[in-house]
Order: sequence, then structure tokens, then C-alpha cells
Amino acid sequence: MLPIIVLYSFFYLVLMSASLFLFIFFRRLVIESREKKDRRVYEGMEEDLLESLTATDPRRAAFAFALKHKARPRVLTQLLVSYRETLAGQALEPLKVIFERTIRWKCLRELKSPWLATRLQNVRLFVDFSRPEEAVHLVKLLHDKPVVRLAALNALTGIASRETLSYIFDLFESDPAPNLYVYSNIFSSLGQRTEPFIRASLRKPLPPEKLGLLVEMTGRLFLRGLYSDIVGFAKHADKELRIRTARTLGRMLIPASVKVLTALAADPAWEVQAQAVRSLGSLQNWKTLPLLAKALFSPHWHVRYNAGYGLAAFGLVGVLQLQEISRQKEDRYAADMAAMVLDTVIITGGA
Repeated sequence: MLPIIVLYSFFYLVLMSASLFLFIFFRRLVIESREKKDRRVYEGMEEDLLESLTATDPRRAAFAFALKHKARPRVLTQLLVSYRETLAGQALEPLKVIFERTIRWKCLRELKSPWLATRLQNVRLFVDFSRPEEAVHLVKLLHDKPVVRLAALNALTGIASRETLSYIFDLFESDPAPNLYVYSNIFSSLGQRTEPFIRASLRKPLPPEKLGLLVEMTGRLFLRGLYSDIVGFAKHADKELRIRTARTLGRMLIPASVKVLTALAADPAWEVQAQAVRSLGSLQNWKTLPLLAKALFSPHWHVRYNAGYGLAAFGLVGVLQLQEISRQKEDRYAADMAAMVLDTVIITGGA
């Protein structure tokens, strides 16, 4: 009985192996045949495209090209991706006409393809060919694989017209459950062009988490023109928003913010105090030396820590203040923190 089972198993494995081999073999033949055919089509299509680009009326020639080749969307996609990365400026206009009249809707569908290469190929076309209202599709791709996320960010940056930026911010404001990490990447890639849109959003009654991100981006992008909009959040009821306000004011390095940060250093929440003290150290206003020294006696470790390094930022004057605090006997926690900061400053050379 056993030899018969072994024999059947052997024949089954041989049959499976042979079937798999034949499948791979014939599939490869089909793929190679299709690739050869696509290359021939690509070469002919490329000749027609070059004629269109060099015609006396490129736009009219592009219409004719689109009408002739729209039945070959796969090869047309490859051709447009290749030439989109080669051409720039007005030379892209005929390609936009071709894209609009042939494969736009196919590309939109394939942005949701399960195949990474397909998604990546199609998102590259939207760097130059997308419309403002299609920014929502690119935003969704920021949840994708890293290479697709990078291409989507490039596309969003490349199409950053005023209309597109307005659409992105409208999307952010209306999003009921925004991925703040994704939006922070978008705003960072768009840079200082976001300033008027951030200003407009800061003046709307948005949830604290959205306002917090906008306040944070103001500091990261060094948008000093939004200072007057930021200081108003120093009295906001939300603790996290006050923390972000203190951090942003420290990054802006505007002397007038000393008064606001001084008030935040007396905030009921120690987390806000800690961030305010840290930002005051960044501003290095000599009038805040007593406040930083006093903060070293806080019952909260993070407040003492930030106050210590805030004093160290003042150089010799701050170091002398730290030495004095390290020698006092009234508060050993303040003395220990001052000593630790002094040791670090000596080891790192004040870095």
C-alpha cells in the first residue's frame, strides 16, 4: 500500500512541477511578445509625438496625436511619463492636451491599483498634469509606500498654484479625522507659499488639534509674518495648543515675544512652563535671567532642565548663575540640576 501512495505522490509532484514550468515558460513568451509589440508601437508613437512637438501649431497637432493613439493607453502612459521628465515650461502644453484627451481618467483609476509600479507610474504624470481638485487623490497617496509618498509630495509641490493650495487647505479644514503627520509633510513641502493660507485657517474656529498643527508649522517654516496671529493662542484653553505656541515663539526669535513667553512661564500647566522657559532661553533676553534662575527651583524636573540649559545659552553670565545655584543648600534638586548642566556644558564645550 505504501509504495502505491509514494508512486502517486511522485507523479503528482512531477505533474505539478511540469505544469508550473509550462505556465512560467508560456507566460514569459507572452510577456516578451507583448513587450516587443509595445516597443514597436512606442517607437512609432514617439516619432508622431516629436512631429507634434515641432509642428507650427503644437496644440492642434497634439489633438490629432491624441485622436490617433488613444487606443494604446499603456504605451501612451509610458511615453508621457518619459517625456514629462524631459520637457519643461511651455513645451509641456502639448503633453497636457494629450493627457487630458486620452488617459486622464484611466490614470485616476490606476492611482488605486494594487500594484506599486502602476501607482508610481501614474502619480508621476500628475506632477505636471493634475488639476487643483485632484489634490485629494494625491493626499490619499501619502499613506502609501515611501517611494509613492515621495512622488505624491513632489506632485503636490509641483502643482502648488494658489487654487491648488486653497483646495488643500479646504480639504484639511473639512477633514473630520485628519492624519496630522500627512498634512505636516504636505505643508512642509509647500514651504512659505502656505503663509496666507495658514493665516486664514488660524482665524477660523477649527479644533485645537488642527490649530496646533498650523501653529507648529508656522514655527517650522519660520513664518514670522504670522506672529500677531500666533500670540493670541497663548491664552487658549487647550494646554497642547499653548505648548505649541510657546515652542513656535521660541523658533521665531522675535524679541517682542518675551512678554508673552514670560506669562506662559507662569502657566498653571508645568508642560507649558517647561516649553516657555526653553523658548526664553533661545531668545537670550538679559531681562529674563532672574526668571530662568527662579525656574530652576521648580518642583517639576522638565522645567528645571529647560531653565538650566536656558541659562547656559547666555554664556559666561549664565554659567556663573548656574555655579551659584549649584552651591546653594536650600533646594538640592535645583543644585543637582545646575551641577548637571554645568558638567554637560564643560564636556561639550557649550554645544
